[in-house]
Amino acid sequence: MKNSGKIIKRIESSFNHRLKIVLKDGKKLLNTKNTNYSYGPLVDVLEYGLDSIPFTNIGSVLLLGMGAGSIIKSLRTKYNCQAPVTAVEIDPVVIDIAYKEFNIGRKEKLEIHCKDAWNFVKNCKTEFDLIIVDIFIDLTVPEKFYTPEFWRMIEKITKNNGFVLFNAGIDLKKKEVRDFVSNLPEEFIFQKNYNVLNSNTVIIKQKI
Repeated sequence: MKNSGKIIKRIESSFNHRLKIVLKDGKKLLNTKNTNYSYGPLVDVLEYGLDSIPFTNIGSVLLLGMGAGSIIKSLRTKYNCQAPVTAVEIDPVVIDIAYKEFNIGRKEKLEIHCKDAWNFVKNCKTEFDLIIVDIFIDLTVPEKFYTPEFWRMIEKITKNNGFVLFNAGIDLKKKEVRDFVSNLPEEFIFQKNYNVLNSNTVIIKQKI
């Protein structure tokens, strides 16, 4: 998923190491060393999952792993979802990039928390109709976000009949995915989607 393009800025981050703002086909992207981070192919991966979710009754959204906020734009424009969005992003450098380079601060009904997603979910008392989990450090989802403990916490803050979209990783083996979903809370039904854009696994869950 690595993108070519003209590098217009390099920015150091303690969480994501070296970030690059790239101009490609007249559009600004945010990339890490090895992959797109925001406003590029990553959006297509998440939209693949969102295409399967009915937005009629989505009144609240939690975004774990905001990046520079590209999926927020998709929610507002492609899916006409005007629900309040609570966004969580651990990297203050990325939040600053979102504000300064991508005008994310102009989005209405948006609350941004600079926190680790695990700690946010653990202490969250609010339930959401849609939770998007897109937590990568470069090419890797930290292991703690695959654990049954994390998904039990996610289940508790998902409203009944609500949806969870999980960008589960790149080049995962099917056995890894089977092992993961076998430990999901029983309240979730799920759909596994392999090789989205030839590399990503996207899992869509609904709480019943």
